[in-house]
Order: sequence, then C-alpha cells, then structure tokens
Amino acid sequence: MLVLRPGALGDTLLAVPALRALRGRFSPLTLAAHGGAARLLVSVGEVDRGIAFDDPSLGRLFSGEPIAEDAIVAWMARDRLPAGQRALVVAPSRPAGTGLHCAQYLLDSVKHLGIDPVLDQRPLDVRPNASDDVLIHPGSGSAVKNWPAAQFAAMIEALEAPVKLIVGEADAQAAQAVEAALGRALPRLENIPLEALAGRLAGCRAYVGNDSGVSHLAGLCGARTIVLFGPTSPEVWRPLGPQVHVASFDTPPERVAALV
Repeated sequence: MLVLRPGALGDTLLAVPALRALRGRFSPLTLAAHGGAARLLVSVGEVDRGIAFDDPSLGRLFSGEPIAEDAIVAWMARDRLPAGQRALVVAPSRPAGTGLHCAQYLLDSVKHLGIDPVLDQRPLDVRPNASDDVLIHPGSGSAVKNWPAAQFAAMIEALEAPVKLIVGEADAQAAQAVEAALGRALPRLENIPLEALAGRLAGCRAYVGNDSGVSHLAGLCGARTIVLFGPTSPEVWRPLGPQVHVASFDTPPERVAALV
C-alpha cells in the first residue's frame, strides 16, 4: 500500500493511528509525507518505507503511470491525483467543521477497508535520552498560535527544574522574545535531527509548547506534554499520546508550571 499524506510534521503524526490500522491489513506500507516524519516512522517500525512527499520517485504516480503498489490511500484533494489513477480512498486531509479529532477522522476514512477504527495512541518505540530537563518549544507554524513570550517567561520563572528551549529554523524570533522577557539566555536544543529530538522528548521531565508539530512529536514520544491552544481547536488538533494535557492561552503561567 502507498499512503499519500501531504503536510507538515504534525499532519503526519496525526495519521499514526490510521497508519497502524492500515499496516495491519495491508503490508508492506509506504508512506509519502513530511520527509523527516516519514523517516522517523520507518526507524521506529511504524511503516515499512518512508519518502518525502516531493520525492522524485512519486513523479510516475502524478503523471498517471503504473506504480508498484497495489493500493493507494490519498488524504488529499481528488483533483491533485491524475485522472484515471485508481485509489482505494481519496479523502480531504482534515475534517471539515465537524469537531471530530483529525486522527479519528483519518481512521474513520479508511474503516470501510475492514480495519478496526479504535484510536491507538501508544507512544512510538523511541529510545529515551533521559534528563531532568523541561523542554519548551516557544514557536509554531504561525505566530498567532504562539503563547505570548511574557507568559512563557513567567511560567519558566515558576518552574523548579532546568529548562531548555527547542529552537528550529523558524523559531529564532519566538525564542529570542522569551529570553528577552526572561532577561537571560537559556540553553537550547537548536536545529537537531528529528530522531535525536524524539529521544530527548521521550526522556525529558516534561514538555511545554504551542499547537505545533513538535508538540505532536512530544505527545507521541510519551512525554508529559502540556500544549497551549489559542486560535485553534484542541478538540480537532490535540496531540496524541498518553500524557497530553491541554491549556488555553488565558491559563495563568503559574498554573501551567503546576501542570509540569
């Protein structure tokens, strides 16, 4: 089976329960998605092959040529597939205004293939890199989804634990704003590979972040995960995982620190 899941890191990780269910019915399973997430899911045994959605090997599929896989699941717009390309499932990438969680929506979209639609939120099989650190990711894919820097700073001041900031390529401004509000620099995990970040998240004391792909990774790595939601809906976008806790933007920083 070939599964097409365009999107960012979080979009890929929200598909994990559906991928688990599909792989139990169709094997081997190839996932075309966010490149780093696809490779991570191969490394932890969730899929058999993972490629970036823009990998040149998918050119044959989008040109309408025959491909090796017998079955296709495409979580994307129908008009993005060439006319005549057969697929078992073609469904939008996200639920449309129903309030249904995205992971459950994806699972429900394939349940007619004879799979169990029970949401499997077990952590990924990641080797933990143990520490007493509270890992904080102050950024996200959009500035409007970021808890204010002053709130992060007040929460950090209330913690009685070592703190490290997770800083990706797009997070420099958010990290600098938190440090400015705090009045000092903080140790950073900066632009580290996804597999290494997964190990850090699996072994940390706790994680705090916004509605972001890193928060989805933290939840699925089994970390104690506190996620701040503002303009987006946790009912639809809450990270998966056994220790995920959601707080709204108006939650006092001291309360968020207490959740840690």
